[in-house]
Amino acid sequence: MNNRPHSGSPCFLVNKIQLVYSGLMKRWYAAIILALASVALLSCGAAEEFSAASQEMAMDAPAAVMAQSVAEATVIQEREDSSEAAVPVEASESLPSRPASAASVADDFLANLDEIQQSVASQERIIVRTVGMGLVVDDVAGNVDRIGSIAGDLGGWTVSSDRGAIHFGSVSVRVPAQQLDEAVRRIRSLALRVDFESSTSQDVTDEYVDTNSRLRSLRATEESLLKLPEQATDVEDALDVQRELTDLQAQIESLEGRIKFLQQTAAFSLINVDLTLAPRTMTVDAGPDQTYSAGQPARFRATFYPPEGIDNFHFIWDFGDGATVEGRGSAPTTQQGQRVTATVNHVFEDDRDSPYIVQLDITGTGEAGLVEGSDTLIATVTRIPTIEVFAGESRLVEEGDEVEYSGSFTRPEGLWDLQYRWDFGDGSPTVIGSPEEGATRVAVLHTYENYRPQAYEVTLTLTAQSEAGEVKGSGNFYVDVNESQGLVVGNWDLVESAKWAIRSLSVVALAIVNILIWLAIFSPVWLALAAAGYGLYRLNRYRKARQESRRPYTSNDLSSVASPPQQAPPSEQ
Repeated sequence: MNNRPHSGSPCFLVNKIQLVYSGLMKRWYAAIILALASVALLSCGAAEEFSAASQEMAMDAPAAVMAQSVAEATVIQEREDSSEAAVPVEASESLPSRPASAASVADDFLANLDEIQQSVASQERIIVRTVGMGLVVDDVAGNVDRIGSIAGDLGGWTVSSDRGAIHFGSVSVRVPAQQLDEAVRRIRSLALRVDFESSTSQDVTDEYVDTNSRLRSLRATEESLLKLPEQATDVEDALDVQRELTDLQAQIESLEGRIKFLQQTAAFSLINVDLTLAPRTMTVDAGPDQTYSAGQPARFRATFYPPEGIDNFHFIWDFGDGATVEGRGSAPTTQQGQRVTATVNHVFEDDRDSPYIVQLDITGTGEAGLVEGSDTLIATVTRIPTIEVFAGESRLVEEGDEVEYSGSFTRPEGLWDLQYRWDFGDGSPTVIGSPEEGATRVAVLHTYENYRPQAYEVTLTLTAQSEAGEVKGSGNFYVDVNESQGLVVGNWDLVESAKWAIRSLSVVALAIVNILIWLAIFSPVWLALAAAGYGLYRLNRYRKARQESRRPYTSNDLSSVASPPQQAPPSEQ
């Protein structure tokens, strides 16, 4: 048996409606199509197919919206006799009411689909508007109060405000949506300057409608649950109903709060205002225009005159070549009310984009409020000329002889006020002078009065002035000084011989002194060795004496002891 629906059957209309539904994205359209599908299914008696189609199409449409749409749709009652035509009960205001079959209802819906879309799109939208503003004012605290008063005059109120800082503040107010433009105009008039102003709009119509539909559905369910306790047969069933009712009421309260919030935010627009105190001006002097050499450090320091009550400073140097330097250091000067910034260094690497505009911005804060000041200078960057110096070659001179020293140098264009300086490294005064116009060589006489084993370093330095400042070049060499000869007789230098003898005696004396020093250093060792030697000697004597005392006496020993020695006759004496 072929169960495939034919083109004229209600089941075929259900499939056709489902295909239309798959191309629609709006929940309202899904609800309306679901209602029409239910009508067609009731007509063909396919309750099970209707349930499956309803579950599939309800994935995107809220249950509350579907329930409401089904309740408001045209209901077709099927007669027991399938040959009789269906009679509509009562049509809603949104759909045409005319006697028709299920097929005619579906065809009529498809024909009027564009009209339904236009009807839904033409409904009033619920828009939430938010405005953000940044204003520069002369009084932060006073303007916070004024903005609150503007909101109150227009029927709004102050949401929050912050006026704790002297230089900054903020305030948020709500005003009726229809008065938003007027409120913004009045708040804008309070500013000395408007730094920024932004406005955003959010369409919450879909959320508002969906939330209301869910709320109506939950309330209907609540009414049904309130009747169930009367029909409960035991306490357990009554408690189950009560728990379900409690959860349902919590959901209702949440939806009511959300609806109230959407109503309020749509009816009263939010304005967030950031307030900044307008700064006062102070005098800043970045210094005169300068010329600097490419690749060489350039120094920058500025003076400024802050008003009383300003003690925190922040400065930014912008050198015009893409580099910036920030700092906070400053110090007072001997001049009343004047301060100087910390010195900063910067190197201009290239002179092709010269001159550069160097800008200094200084901001000061304190009890007196906010102050600002700025100044600029022109930095001209050039390639500094180079002076090449050749001072001479190293040499050997005699002690006490006057010798001429000569050096040469290059003299590029763009230099003036040339000066040279000779430093002979022996502590004598340096020789300073100016070369003649066009000259590239300088000479000077010098005498080394004293001999020393090490060589003397001689330095020739040339300095000149240019547009980029002072130019300097130098060169050096070494001078060895021979000691002068003394009294010489027959190729015999008496002075040198005496010096040699004195040096030899000095060496001998030094050796003796060293020996004595070492003997003194090791004197405890010598004393210990002498004491040990003497102890050994005494021990040896003691041992010999004991051995003599223990040896047995012989006859000769006894005779020598018994008979004393005879005295010689007086005549022999």
